[in-house]
Amino acid sequence: MLKDLIPGFDDEIAEMHTLAPTGWIMGFNLTFRGPEHLFNAYPEAWRAIYEERNYFFGDPIAMWTMTNDGWVRWSEVRIPDLRGVMREARRFRLNHGVAISRKVNGKRSFLTLSHPDREFTDEEIGRCAARFSLWTDLVLSRATLGVGELDVLRCFRDGLGQAETASALGIAESTVKQRALKACSKLGAKTRTQAVAIAVSRNYL
Repeated sequence: MLKDLIPGFDDEIAEMHTLAPTGWIMGFNLTFRGPEHLFNAYPEAWRAIYEERNYFFGDPIAMWTMTNDGWVRWSEVRIPDLRGVMREARRFRLNHGVAISRKVNGKRSFLTLSHPDREFTDEEIGRCAARFSLWTDLVLSRATLGVGELDVLRCFRDGLGQAETASALGIAESTVKQRALKACSKLGAKTRTQAVAIAVSRNYL
């Protein structure tokens, strides 16, 4: 799903793997049921232990992301690690890390990255925070699509071409093209197909 929402997703993911060689995780629109969208690139063995022991509710990094905006290095988090989550994480070379958290329209999203050998630099953290901010806007979409733009996307979803859409809506083809371009811009989509996919995934259509 995230692949449809974030342009150049595969390239973005590859860069994150390079920055965080021992793993990382991001979640968008956290609710009591968990994140609406989640991408977990931590080691499978660590993920299994984390879930089996229900570490989320004792993880000081997770707790920080739930109660703060901005970013922090793991080493700077002062929340007590009563269950020894971070000690256990170091068994999987999750030695250093950074947590980034953002709340948009009352909904929390987070990104945490780990490195086995060193702290993340300010420049690396700045790049990750800027990228995450963009992703949050794309995924949660603060863009407001107009009725006309939604009508055009709905026709595209139903398999109509530009001329057929113009006929169905009783508007000129140039108007269809303009509305499609606006919808793509607002949704951060490169193509009409991607715009439709994003709109459908967000229940706009």
